[in-house]
Amino acid sequence: MRFIAILMLLVAAFLSIRYFMPILGTKAVAGIIDKDGKSFLADCPDTPNCQCSEASRQSQQVDRFTVTKNPSQSIATLARVVEGIAGMEVVQFDEKYLYATAKTSLMQYVDDIEFLLSDDMQSIQVRSASRIGKSDMGANAERINVLREAAKGKL
Repeated sequence: MRFIAILMLLVAAFLSIRYFMPILGTKAVAGIIDKDGKSFLADCPDTPNCQCSEASRQSQQVDRFTVTKNPSQSIATLARVVEGIAGMEVVQFDEKYLYATAKTSLMQYVDDIEFLLSDDMQSIQVRSASRIGKSDMGANAERINVLREAAKGKL
């Protein structure tokens, strides 16, 4: 009986820590990088908890979103798409850049998502990164796929 009580206490402590840890985690958002007069989203770190269209490592690369409609409205359209997905929230956006967060329902992990309209206005760069942990178990790649599907035909 004592073993079960200790085990339950440990599980409760673990769940409490996991619930509050994402709140205490630092942002993984990197912002806009200027390279030779062109704007890009930052590369992913060496840990496998990030996916980015501008990633230097192939295992972290995803395709950019294609812009086929009005480029000047594409980020605002994407902001509406993000707001329409449960657990996602727009933090900041302007005509070229969008920063949002995504929170998982069970463990309350918070991940950061960035979008940047490319300088040629033909595509949107994307970066999704976990704030904590080394692995995301594919969550960021899946999130980008969900966003891509939700934005299909709207950009």
